[in-house]
Amino acid sequence: MKITIAARHFDASDKLKDFATKELKRLNKYFEGKISGDIILEENGSTKKVDMRVSAFSKIFVSNIDGADFYKIIPKIVDKLENQLKSAKSKAFGR
Repeated sequence: MKITIAARHFDASDKLKDFATKELKRLNKYFEGKISGDIILEENGSTKKVDMRVSAFSKIFVSNIDGADFYKIIPKIVDKLENQLKSAKSKAFGR
């Protein structure tokens, strides 16, 4: 899995980058092929925003959430992407 992490308006710590990477790697169980993911972490004052894009099944899955803490936002956004991948996998292989 190829993962790209970008931080806007702040310097992301290695701990935060490792946490985001670990969470995104949970999606590997839904797809055996090549997956690439982009994580964009943005901070504007007290508001934090996470955008994630995952390429799998020849499609791009996008999700974004705003919140107050990156460590609470990232698992939620991965859950949303997980639901999208489950749905796409059932449509692709269920027929």
